[in-house]
Amino acid sequence: MPLLAILPPALIPMMWLIGGIVTRQGPDYRQPAMRQRSLCCAFSALLLSLLAVGILIATEATTPTLPGEAGQFLSLRLDAISTTMTVLISFVGLVVVRFSHNYLAGDPRQAEFIRYLCQTLAAVSLLVLAGNLILLLIAWVGMSLSLHRLLLFYPERPLARLAAKKKFWLARLGDAALGMACLQLYQRTGTIDIAEIATIASENNGLSLVAPALLLVTAALLKSAQFPTHGWITEVMEAPTPVSALLHAGIVNAGGFLILRFSGVVVSSELALYVLLLVGGVTALFGSLVMMTQRSIKSALAYSTIAQMGFMLLQCGLGAFSSAMLHIVAHSLYKAHAFLASGSIVDAARGNGFQTRAAEVRPVAVAISLIIAGGLFIGGSHLSGLTLDTKPTIVGLGAILVFATMHLLIQSNRQTRSLVLFAKAGLTASVVSGLYFMLQIGAAQIFEGAVPSEGQLLPLQFLLMLLMLVTFGAVIALQWFLPSAQASDRWRAFWVHLANGFYVNQIINHLVLPQAGDSDSRYRA
Repeated sequence: MPLLAILPPALIPMMWLIGGIVTRQGPDYRQPAMRQRSLCCAFSALLLSLLAVGILIATEATTPTLPGEAGQFLSLRLDAISTTMTVLISFVGLVVVRFSHNYLAGDPRQAEFIRYLCQTLAAVSLLVLAGNLILLLIAWVGMSLSLHRLLLFYPERPLARLAAKKKFWLARLGDAALGMACLQLYQRTGTIDIAEIATIASENNGLSLVAPALLLVTAALLKSAQFPTHGWITEVMEAPTPVSALLHAGIVNAGGFLILRFSGVVVSSELALYVLLLVGGVTALFGSLVMMTQRSIKSALAYSTIAQMGFMLLQCGLGAFSSAMLHIVAHSLYKAHAFLASGSIVDAARGNGFQTRAAEVRPVAVAISLIIAGGLFIGGSHLSGLTLDTKPTIVGLGAILVFATMHLLIQSNRQTRSLVLFAKAGLTASVVSGLYFMLQIGAAQIFEGAVPSEGQLLPLQFLLMLLMLVTFGAVIALQWFLPSAQASDRWRAFWVHLANGFYVNQIINHLVLPQAGDSDSRYRA
C-alpha cells in the first residue's frame, strides 16, 4: 500500500505540468481546444487531490517512496497538512485557470500565460507534497522562478519590472536561508526525511536545533511579505489579475506552510517562536492600519494579505499551529474570490449609489455591542469546553472575535439606527461565534499528530499576546471614531504618512535596488 499511495499525489504536479505542455502555442493554435485541455488537466489534479484524501483516511500518515536507493530523494509526504493544501491548491488553481481563459481572451500570449501558470501550480503542489529536504528545496526554488515569469508577463511596464526585481532578490535570500536550514537539519539529524526530522525534534534528546529553526523562520518571513520586506507584494498589481489571485491565495502562504511542516523544529527554539510572534504581530498591526487608508481596491487587498499573513505567523509563534492551518485555508478562499471579483466592485458601488457619511458612534451602542459580543464569546467558549487552561491561544485570540462582532454590531447601527438591521447583525454575530469554536475544535482534531498540540504559553508569549490584543482592539476602536478625528489637521497629516506606509517601502527601494544593479535585462523571463 505505501508504494501504491505515492501514485495519486505524484500525479498531481504531473497533471499541472501536462496542462502547461498541452497549451503550447503552435501554427494550428486554437483557443477552445487549449481551454478544454488545460481545464481537463486542472480538474484531474483536483480529483487526484481528493483521492489522496481518501487514501489518507483509509490508511494513515505516511511517506511513500519509490523502490531503490534513489527512491528516498523522490519521497512524498501524505498527511493532514499535505492533503489539505493540495486540495486547496488544486481548487484555487482550477478556478484561476478557468478565469484566465476569459480574462486573457484575445491576447496573443494567452497560451504562454497558461503554461507559466500551470508550471507554477505544479511547483506549489510539489512543495506541499515533498517528503524530503532535497525535493522541498527544489520545489521552493522552482515555485519562485515560475512566479517570476508571471510577474514579468508584461515586461514593458516599469512597475512590473520594479516589483519583479525586488521579489527576485528577496526570494534569493529566502532560498539561501532555506538551503542553509536544510543543510543544518541534515547535519544534526543525519536524515533528509521530513517525518523523521519531526520525530527526532520531538524527542527532546538535547539536540540543539536553534540555528535551523531561525533559518526556517527567516525563509518564511521573506516569503510571506512581512514587515519591513512587505513592499513587493503591493507592487505586483501590474501583472494580470489571475497572478494576483494565485499569489495572494496560494504562493504567499508558502511561508506559513514551511513553519507548519517544520513546526516540531520551530517549537524547539523559544527564540524562533518569539521572532514569529513579534514580526507577525507588528506586520499584522501595520498592514491593518495602512489598509484603512488605501483608495485602490487592489492595494487595500494587498495590505490585507500582509496583515493576514502576519496574524497567521503570530498564531504560529503562539504555538496554535492548527489554528494557523485553518487561517491559511480560509484566507486563501476569501482572497482568491476577492481578487477575481475585484473588477465588479465598481459596478456594484454604482448600483448602490453614493454612501452617506456614517453617524458618530454612541457610547451606549458600544456598551450594548460589548455586552452582546462578550456574551456570545463566553457562551461559545463554555459550550465548546475551551478554556485558558486547555487552549490558551484559541481562547486568547478569540478576544479578536469579540472586537470583530462588536464592530459588526456597531456598524449596523451607524447608518440607519434600524433595530431590524441590528437584530440581523446580532444573528450573524451569533453564527460567526459558533462557527469560530466549531472550526477551531475541528481543526485541532484534523491536524492532531501533524503539528505539535497546543500547550501552555510561556510568560513572555502570554504578555506579548495581551499586548497584541490591546493594539488590535485600538485599531478597531479607531475605525469607530474616524469621523470626528478627521477634522483635526494633525490627524490628516498622520493619515497621509499612514497611507504611504510611513515610507518604509520607499526607503527599502532606495537602499536595496541600487545594490541589485541598474540593468533590468537579467530579470526578464
